[in-house]
Amino acid sequence: MEETRQVKGAWDLTTYKWKIDGGGMELMCKGFKDKKVLGVKCHSCGTVYVPGVDYCRKCYIDISEVIEVSDKGKITAYTVNLADIRGNPVEEITIPCTVQLDGADSVIMGTVDGIEWEKVYVGMPVKIAWKAETKGVLGDLDHFEPL
Repeated sequence: MEETRQVKGAWDLTTYKWKIDGGGMELMCKGFKDKKVLGVKCHSCGTVYVPGVDYCRKCYIDISEVIEVSDKGKITAYTVNLADIRGNPVEEITIPCTVQLDGADSVIMGTVDGIEWEKVYVGMPVKIAWKAETKGVLGDLDHFEPL
């Protein structure tokens, strides 16, 4: 049985300003060095962005309040890689996912490990599994594991 799910969210296409803010990624990596997740909070509406952004996507104002969020959250979407791009079975199944961390209003991406793919579900509580030695890079987040 095939199933299609819609992921609720907002795609802000109204400003037509396609700018990549490297500061948010730098902030997030800085926190990863200490096994913390840092984001930015809007002082007007309270929205918390992880990774951080330089302006609120709702209020269109500059924001800079750094806030720490939990390393626990819930899966908002996932897929299961059972085959490669040509349809050949893969040796190791991977489960890419998006996770909304507790205290954040946006999602980050990673993979889920330590569970059979048939048991993964939207809303499943997970926790970041950090690398043993963190360096302040995106790879410090090794994967997500179920709680």
